[in-house]
Amino acid sequence: MRAAGAENGRPVYVVDMKSPVTVFKNIETAIKEPFNHSPRVLAVIDAAHRRLQESLTELYPGNLVLSVNASVMHHKLVKLITAANGVPEEPLPVRTLGKAMCVPFGKILRGVAVPNTVTKALHTEKTFDPSVESFRITEYPNYSPLENQIRTIKSFGRDVILVDDLLHKGYRIRELNPLFEQEGVNVDRIIVGILSGRGKDLMAIQNRKVESVYFLPNMRVWFVESTMYPFIGGDRVGRPEKMKANLLNSVNMILPYAIPTFLDGTSRRAIRRFSMTCLENARDILKALEEEYQECFERKLTLNRLSEVVISPSCPDRGNCLSYDYHLAASVYVENDIEMLGRLERMETDKMENLNE
Repeated sequence: MRAAGAENGRPVYVVDMKSPVTVFKNIETAIKEPFNHSPRVLAVIDAAHRRLQESLTELYPGNLVLSVNASVMHHKLVKLITAANGVPEEPLPVRTLGKAMCVPFGKILRGVAVPNTVTKALHTEKTFDPSVESFRITEYPNYSPLENQIRTIKSFGRDVILVDDLLHKGYRIRELNPLFEQEGVNVDRIIVGILSGRGKDLMAIQNRKVESVYFLPNMRVWFVESTMYPFIGGDRVGRPEKMKANLLNSVNMILPYAIPTFLDGTSRRAIRRFSMTCLENARDILKALEEEYQECFERKLTLNRLSEVVISPSCPDRGNCLSYDYHLAASVYVENDIEMLGRLERMETDKMENLNE
């Protein structure tokens, strides 16, 4: 927001920092090697992130938009974990392990081994019902039930350091806490990337020790960038039918897939523009990946092969009666969704014009 007055002709801007809008820049961690190091792909990802930041300023004008790089957070989390476990950050010549084990139970550090620390991920997933009105925390598809995974963790006979990217409302830990108590697993502490005042209070009520890379007493809203982009990420939708090619039925909390009810205190126009930005970013990133894949392997990157490039590929859930053509590129479907959202925007514009006549 531009403030009145300036020195030497330079404008002065002010921003409200009390309740920032937080966004995780994690697209690089959602893409497989070597594509997440391609200069062309990285340039598109950076440009997309800047557009996303600009659209967030329109959602909540005057509020601070705080962007957190997932790769930087990885390094800082590792530093906190190794310090809590009493081991150095670098691998030792003679293998020496700390007394506790690291258990990532969200999407961060999934598939990463912490130096000098026993690391065993707890594969969880937020799963919505088909109406997208409620969700529960379940095991990730094709993994053992949560009870069995926790029994495996118990078999190591070590104290547990739980790790996640964010602790605010505590949905995951609320679901997992009774299972840890049931199996007699001792949770030494919880280490997260971002801790809010609400999350800190929740841990105090449960009498748990919690540490964080960043502490934000208040957050207006937070976003994980990859979950906003169709085919690259999203939250799972629970359906009995399984999709082919390791793809998951998912939902992205943007138009036209769902109404983002978590965005309160903003305008419908800003929500539409934010949703359009997410769709356009997803299209541009997917096209860059498709071009890079074509050059590397001399064949098209279709839905059938999307898992060769994206770590957890997904498809927006369209119900039981519609299916995808797995021989088409993902960007084709995103283009269709951009056109659909454009129709909805024009419809409301036409309606307003008619009211003004």
